Amino acid sequence: MQSLGAAVLLLTLVRGILALKTPQYEYIVIGSGPGGGPLAANLARAGHSVLLLEAGGDNGEALTERMPALATINAEGSDASWEFFVSHFQNETQAKRDNKFTYLLSNGSYYVGIDPPADAEPLGIYYPRGATVGGSSQVNAMNFALPPDDDWKIIANLTGDDSWLPEKVRTHFIELERNLYLPGSPEHGYGGYVSTNLNNISYFTARPGLVDISREITRRLEGIEIDTKEQLVELLARDVNTDSPQRYEIPGIRQIAFHINERRERHGARTYIIDTVKARSHDGTQAYPLTLSTNSLATRVLFHQYKGKKPQAYGVEYLVGEAMFSADRRYNSSDPGELRHAIATREVIVAGGAFNTPQILKLSGVGPRNELEKLGIPIVADIPAVGKYMQDNYESGITVRANIPWENNPYTGCSIGLTLDPSADPCLAQWINGDGGPYGQGGTPLYIWFRSSVSKTADADIFFFGAPDAEFRGHYPGWSQHRAPNTTFFWSMVKMQVGNQAGTVNLRSANPRDSPIIEFNYFEQQDAHDLQALAEGAEFALDVFNSLGEPYTPFEVVEPARGVELQQSIKDHAFGHHVTSTCRMGPKDDPEYCVDSKFRVNGVERLRVVDASIFPRTPGAFPVAPTFVISQMAFRNIQDGL
Repeated sequence: MQSLGAAVLLLTLVRGILALKTPQYEYIVIGSGPGGGPLAANLARAGHSVLLLEAGGDNGEALTERMPALATINAEGSDASWEFFVSHFQNETQAKRDNKFTYLLSNGSYYVGIDPPADAEPLGIYYPRGATVGGSSQVNAMNFALPPDDDWKIIANLTGDDSWLPEKVRTHFIELERNLYLPGSPEHGYGGYVSTNLNNISYFTARPGLVDISREITRRLEGIEIDTKEQLVELLARDVNTDSPQRYEIPGIRQIAFHINERRERHGARTYIIDTVKARSHDGTQAYPLTLSTNSLATRVLFHQYKGKKPQAYGVEYLVGEAMFSADRRYNSSDPGELRHAIATREVIVAGGAFNTPQILKLSGVGPRNELEKLGIPIVADIPAVGKYMQDNYESGITVRANIPWENNPYTGCSIGLTLDPSADPCLAQWINGDGGPYGQGGTPLYIWFRSSVSKTADADIFFFGAPDAEFRGHYPGWSQHRAPNTTFFWSMVKMQVGNQAGTVNLRSANPRDSPIIEFNYFEQQDAHDLQALAEGAEFALDVFNSLGEPYTPFEVVEPARGVELQQSIKDHAFGHHVTSTCRMGPKDDPEYCVDSKFRVNGVERLRVVDASIFPRTPGAFPVAPTFVISQMAFRNIQDGL
């Protein structure tokens, strides 16, 4: 007994010495996206010492990251994103029907399509994710739309926590928003850290073809005849983020809000983080105790395990070095990086995104027992829900070619990323000079709320976005460089109320540098429901095109594929890029859920998850705004618990 006591004392002394040498913070936040980034900044501004780990670098000053119109180039062609290749279907034959299916060739290049060379290695579907300060909110299209109220009610009902009711969630949205398009509204915020803005309406109303399409949509969905430009502008001005519970019950055309500031540049998580880090007190010292560590890949959360008590998170192990993760196109496995540790005296918060959060948890011993034991990872907490129930908005493309070019394209004369020399690109020069111009526009000019016959509520269940002179049919290597003919018009249908929860994120190995195995298992659950809704949306869009008449008709339909039954074509080419739900929220300590209503991970203490992983159902059509909201909500939860 005496020797055992001496050993325990020695271990305690060793831990104490290590703790003295290891940097300590009250909170460690893993991931700087719209969940983790603002949360870290808010905690620091409240006086708490915070270490914010970001696996990527900081590319926020790059023109392609700042300019809204070059978002696609930033998402694929920069160091700001990671390249994941995911599986849509277990059935290999079905999976390879997608013309975006990607293969690796022996020379290291990619082949995309349905007729690969014999020696090509199948990779799957390309799925970019942000890997930079600000996370995926720095590489997205900046669409900033709150979900239908029903998505918040689902969480409130599931957890029994009334703080998730829509009217209470709204207070967090008002706190974080800095609205620039609707002055003086009690429904909006004006002093927050995420600027919201609209596109230049004149780029819309100056285009006769776009106006004609809008007229026909409005006539069909709302029974309204648009006779004047003023009528059109009034309809487009309907606020997508109004607090009316019935807002999604009213179909029709919309402009959407974007997280873009008055300078017409991307604005949000990264801006708030950097402003917090750089802020100085009157004496020149750092105003807020936020430490941002870039190029820092979290490898595992560290736990104290005491007999008879839940394991307690006390720190994080991480690798420092450029491109430490295999999904980084610059990855070099021979570069070992530098292994470091940090201690959290209060909590560790994981916000790595819906792919990497379950990976980090599993590497830390928090996840399904069977999977962890197979890889020799010691079990900290057996939580089967980690990495299961993955969801995404299905998207389905509709692309046509008109008989004539679409008129008054504002991007005529723009190089659109082919050069970043303002002397060779008048649109770039206009944006740099502060005049906004075409490069200051986000997303697409036109959005539609459409309710199919199988919507589960009175709300619209499809959110269309579309544009002339462009084409978007999903992601594949080279997608950002594609230039569509000027006769092209595309719609992307974003399916809300998605029925499929069969996706999984599993570890490829116990090596934290290996990307996980990501399987969406498309249309495995409620396939008839989702395919029916998307088919109705496609039929509606094609009918609108065909009703335009001359000079635009006849249209050539590029997608859905000709000669293939409509629902089969949708199934073949569906895609997504709004992944959620891999650490879903639900009843406290229920093994089929990962976190409770306060974001606390089940089975352990002092560990939370705050990112899109926690949504029990993908919220609305664009999860970035809801993720900003839950970040603000988590901050209040933490503060209230102190």
